[in-house]
Amino acid sequence: MRILFINLHPVDPQITRFVADILKKRGHEIYFAAADKEGIVIKIIKSYGYPLVEEIIKSDINKSKVIKNIEIIFNLIKITNKIKPNLLFSPSSHYTGVIAKLFRIPYIAWADTETAIINSSISFPFIDTILTPSCFYNKVPKKKHIAFEGYKELAYLHPNWFKHDYTILKKLSLNSSDKIVLLRFSAFHATHDIGLKSHGQICKIKIFKYIKALEKHAKVFISTTERSLGKDFELYELKIAPEEYTNFLSFCSLYIGEGTTTAAEAGILGIPWINIQKTKRGYLIDQEDYYSLGFRTDNLDFAFETAIDWIQDDSIKKKWQKKKQKLLDDKIDVSSFLIWFIENYPESHKIMKKNPEYQNRFK
Repeated sequence: MRILFINLHPVDPQITRFVADILKKRGHEIYFAAADKEGIVIKIIKSYGYPLVEEIIKSDINKSKVIKNIEIIFNLIKITNKIKPNLLFSPSSHYTGVIAKLFRIPYIAWADTETAIINSSISFPFIDTILTPSCFYNKVPKKKHIAFEGYKELAYLHPNWFKHDYTILKKLSLNSSDKIVLLRFSAFHATHDIGLKSHGQICKIKIFKYIKALEKHAKVFISTTERSLGKDFELYELKIAPEEYTNFLSFCSLYIGEGTTTAAEAGILGIPWINIQKTKRGYLIDQEDYYSLGFRTDNLDFAFETAIDWIQDDSIKKKWQKKKQKLLDDKIDVSSFLIWFIENYPESHKIMKKNPEYQNRFK
């Protein structure tokens, strides 16, 4: 089988990394295409040992969204003609959907962002199977919907696949005994982020004050998306390769920021998280309500004041490891599930519709 993985965000190649490796070893032909929105998607894919990546569109093309959409679809048509895949896998996307319908190729998509209402309404009609976490709270067409007990982050952070690499600590002049706080501020450029503004741009003085307070108890690093917070924050900027990000996160003592994916990753790794967001995500509600791994708030002061309290608790990491284990006991190994689902498609879709408990084989 020839499988084309279409990557539209930096997290996408992580979701399919181990899936692609196993499918390749089993004799399937694996291909990647990437819209390099932030200039790092292709770099991440290549770092995982896939040197040939089809580029859908460059990140620096200064054109209108309509023109960009046309170019992306046109380039995907060329790529599909060249590869002639038997199956498409990507996040829910009208780009992939159009290609699936034009070439009559089965399309498996995943979705976990409830606020992406426009994308869902446009893309869902084109998709054959829509995979979502069971905690996804938006409506999905019933015949197409397959809900699984997990999150996309478990595809690459489940202990069956994820391994710590201590060399990152040496690279950053850190010790394993150091308390580390990671802050992340977003650019909010996605369609589902319309109307949102980053605290990193409008509350710099207040954030700097809180960083100084946190710095009394831990090493502080800031990860930003697409833009720097300015000279005052350069000392704290996390300077690592994109593919090293989750490994670095695994050594942190606390995460606080606007990034929802990083919050979910932190919870799976047993790291306390505080998500500063107005909008809600089902996977974070799940972690907050059932596992007490973190919480969401749009109150910046409350978020940082809680962070300062938490970082002073020397036993917090041990407490969170127990919570993490409870989560892992309840969830499935998502990569193993996806390997089975893709390799046995479309029969796997029928099996899951008839017996959703089948997924428990992947615990």
